[in-house]
Amino acid sequence: MKFKNRLGRQRLSSLMCGAFDFLRGFLLIMLFLTAGKLISSYLPITFPGSIIGLILLFIALSSHVVKAEWILMSGNFILKYMALLFIPIGVGLLNYLELIFSHWLVIVFSLFFTTLFIMLLVGHFFQYLNRNEEV
Repeated sequence: MKFKNRLGRQRLSSLMCGAFDFLRGFLLIMLFLTAGKLISSYLPITFPGSIIGLILLFIALSSHVVKAEWILMSGNFILKYMALLFIPIGVGLLNYLELIFSHWLVIVFSLFFTTLFIMLLVGHFFQYLNRNEEV
């Protein structure tokens, strides 16, 4: 009987630690999102607060203020179900299908050339940063 009781406590302890890790990670992600939105509301230009929050989280992870293990469980959970978040956007696009069909050439042109421009820009920037390593 003592063996079963000990196993039950170990499972409960493991479950509680897992729940704490998930909650800690989720609260950290929400904290950076809130900070990003707060900063965005004070900027003179319109800029997504979620992007600012991601940059802040990246800086915190890079400087080891926040450990990656703290947000790993919550981050994996959010990434696992991220595709579900794009369903409302896809359904919303159906409302503008006529507009998309009437301007398809402009959309394809802008997608192609902006992608090409970004690829060239990143390639040149990478070469610029690594120019000293080739010598």
